[in-house]
Amino acid sequence: MRLGDALSIKAVSTWLPAARETVAEAIAGGRLEPEHRDRVGVTELPVSHDLAGPQLAARAGRQALESASWDADRVGLLSHSWIYHQGHDFWAPAHYVAHQVGLRRALPFGLQHMSNGAALGMQLAAVRLLADPDMDSVMVTTGDRFAPPGYDRWAGDYDVVYGDGGTALVLGRRDGDGDLLHMLSFATAAAPETENFFRGRDEFSAAPLTHSTPIDVRRPKKAFLEMGGMETLKTLGLAKVRQVLQDSLRFAGVEATDPRIRCIALPRAGDSVYDLMYLPVIEDVIKAEPLFLGRRTGHLGSGDFIANLTDIVGSGILEPGEIALVIGGGAGYTWSSAVFQAPEKTHG
Repeated sequence: MRLGDALSIKAVSTWLPAARETVAEAIAGGRLEPEHRDRVGVTELPVSHDLAGPQLAARAGRQALESASWDADRVGLLSHSWIYHQGHDFWAPAHYVAHQVGLRRALPFGLQHMSNGAALGMQLAAVRLLADPDMDSVMVTTGDRFAPPGYDRWAGDYDVVYGDGGTALVLGRRDGDGDLLHMLSFATAAAPETENFFRGRDEFSAAPLTHSTPIDVRRPKKAFLEMGGMETLKTLGLAKVRQVLQDSLRFAGVEATDPRIRCIALPRAGDSVYDLMYLPVIEDVIKAEPLFLGRRTGHLGSGDFIANLTDIVGSGILEPGEIALVIGGGAGYTWSSAVFQAPEKTHG
C-alpha cells in the first residue's frame, strides 16, 4: 500500500499493569524450565491481576488521546484486536472499548487476526481514511490478559512468553497537527497453508477449553512439527518476510541502502522465532539496527506492533527525517511491514 504524504500517527500509547512476574520467579515456581531462560528472551512480564484485555485497551486509548490532546469526537472508527479471552464469552469487546474511551461518534469493530491484529487494523484504518474524505481519524487498539486458569503465560507455548497490556494508536491525515510519525507505506502477505500451526491434529470442539485447561499451545505445535510443517513454515516465513520488507520499502520509495533508515523493530517473540524467519532476511536486505523491545514485556498478543511504535516515539531514537520500519506476524500465517518517518523540522 502506497501512502505517499497522506497519513500520520497522531497519538500512540502502551498501557501496562504495574505488577510483574520475573524469569527467576517463574523458574523457582516450576513454570519455566531453567534451560529456557535465554530462549524466551525476557527478564520479566507485566501481569494484570484484575483488568481484562478490553479494560487494558481502554486505558491505553484514553492515555493516547490525553497525550496528544486529541478530541475523541474526531475519531470516526475504532478497530480493536486481541488473541485471547476478552473477559466475557459472548459479547462485543470493541464496543466496550469505544464506550470506555468516549468515542461517541466512532463505529467500533472487532478484528480477530491473532498477533497481526494491530498491523491489519492500521492497514484497514489507512484504507478507510484514504477512501472517505469525511473520516477525520481512526483509533486502533489491542488488549490481552493471559491469566490462569485458562492460560499459563510462561509454559503455554514454546519459547514465547506472554505479557498483559493494552495499546492504542490514532491515525489521521498528515497536516502538521501533532504528527508524531509519517506513515509512508504498508505491506502484508499471508500463507494460509500454515493455518494448522496452532490447530495440529485437534478436532473441532463445541466450546472453549475443550481440548485442555489451561490452553496448551505446545500440543498442536508438536503435531505440526510431526507432520513436517516446520520446514514449510520456515521456507514460507523467510519468503514472506522478505516480500513484505521489500514491498514496504518499494511502496515508500525508499531504497534498502538509504542512510535515513535508522532501525527496524521486530515482534516481541523469543529468540528462536527471530532466528527462524526474521533476522536472516533482515540482515540480508537492510543494514538497519534491529530493535528487540520486548525484553520486559514478552509477547503482547496483538499489541506488539503498536507497542513498538510507542517505544520508538518515546525513545526519541529518530532524528527528523530518519526512517524506522516495524515488522511483525501472526498465526494463520500473516506477516506485515510498515515504513515510518520522523517529521522534518519546520523552519519559519
